[in-house]
Amino acid sequence: MTHLRTYERVLWRVQADDPVNSLMHWPVACVQDADSIVDVSRALVSNEIGVVLVLHNRVLVGVVSERDLAARLTTMGMPGDVPALDVMSTELVTVPPETPILEAARIMREAHVRHLPVVSDGVVAGIISMRDLFEVFLRRADTCRQSQK
Repeated sequence: MTHLRTYERVLWRVQADDPVNSLMHWPVACVQDADSIVDVSRALVSNEIGVVLVLHNRVLVGVVSERDLAARLTTMGMPGDVPALDVMSTELVTVPPETPILEAARIMREAHVRHLPVVSDGVVAGIISMRDLFEVFLRRADTCRQSQK
């Protein structure tokens, strides 16, 4: 299991047409597909995040979100030894690092996802979230409002 470290980003420079690699988080919280749901839950809680990426031999094979855990708990219960493989979403929506932030926002909206892994040559390069996008777009709206005064 990989743990995240909080770091400061220079959001005041990021624009909607910049590539997602200017906004993405790295390192990304990851678990192996055989890791237990307890490991997944610990990663979510300790990193204060809503999704972890699931890897098999360093390859992204799925994601486990808070929603995935809640759905599993609601329908089937959740013994602690259930592997991430049994809970993860496998219909992955990813983008390459050069994808414009605005395009990533559209992809997230159309796919109904709140987190978007950034993948380069089959390797996880980072992740962006709706919260990251909101920060950029709200800052831009504030800037436009200020310039109209």
